[in-house]
Amino acid sequence: MSEALGLLAACLSSLLGGSAVAATRWSVAGIEPLTLAALRYGIAALCLAPLAVRATRRLHSPQDAAAAIALALLFFALFPWLFTLSLAHTTAARGSLALTTLPLLTYALSVMLGREAPSRRRLAGIALAMAGVALGLSSRLAGGGLTGDLLMVAAAAVGAAYNVLSKPIIQRLGALPFTGLGLAIGAAALIAADPGIGAAAQLPGTQWMAVLYLGVVGCALTFALWSLGLQYAPPALVALTVALNPIASAALAALMLGEPVTPGMAAGFMLVVAGLVVASGLGFRRPAVP
Repeated sequence: MSEALGLLAACLSSLLGGSAVAATRWSVAGIEPLTLAALRYGIAALCLAPLAVRATRRLHSPQDAAAAIALALLFFALFPWLFTLSLAHTTAARGSLALTTLPLLTYALSVMLGREAPSRRRLAGIALAMAGVALGLSSRLAGGGLTGDLLMVAAAAVGAAYNVLSKPIIQRLGALPFTGLGLAIGAAALIAADPGIGAAAQLPGTQWMAVLYLGVVGCALTFALWSLGLQYAPPALVALTVALNPIASAALAALMLGEPVTPGMAAGFMLVVAGLVVASGLGFRRPAVP
């Protein structure tokens, strides 16, 4: 799989993640944030359980096992708890915008650790995409709280660390097996930490439908595609696709809730796409001369 296909997988992941933001924001009104995260990741872990078994057979050293556990707790336990808790304190639009700090944080950490060379083009693309998100959501940023925004930035910092540090073990274990293993470890940690998980049996059917969607599509499929992106494309480039997340969230709100698509949203979407093109260099690469 080429870098371009890895980027496509990350784009699909971010678009599905946008729908998960809207579904989480709707669900968290009736479910405790930790319980919602535990249910979501528990369902996802069951979906990918056979892949988790395959991953354990590829752990050939204590170092690999320790790295897998640490990264799983970081991204599949701490990240979803911060993400869900944030959306209990802010709006979907503000939360999505705060999450778009992910590419900048990923790029900064990647350069600091020597995983990627400094690139003005990539930095310009990140800035362009973030400007597009800000423009697209500028009319929807009221009604949130600073606490929720800061929690989402903290989640983005956790995601940035995972993006940069996970690539070596993903290469050794495979993207899908490692995702299955990470979800199993993260779900176990979330369920163990949640004293109210038993109350989930009393949830109404409509909330269970949202939870099932979050688990199967908004978690298992989303993270499988994200891991494929990290396996084949640079971490900062994969992280940049998160700028599509709020665009998908806004589109879903327009479709399901009748919220209007403003000219600012359309212009913001075009800036996000332009930022992806600039950062990836797809529009600037010359074909090889035979």
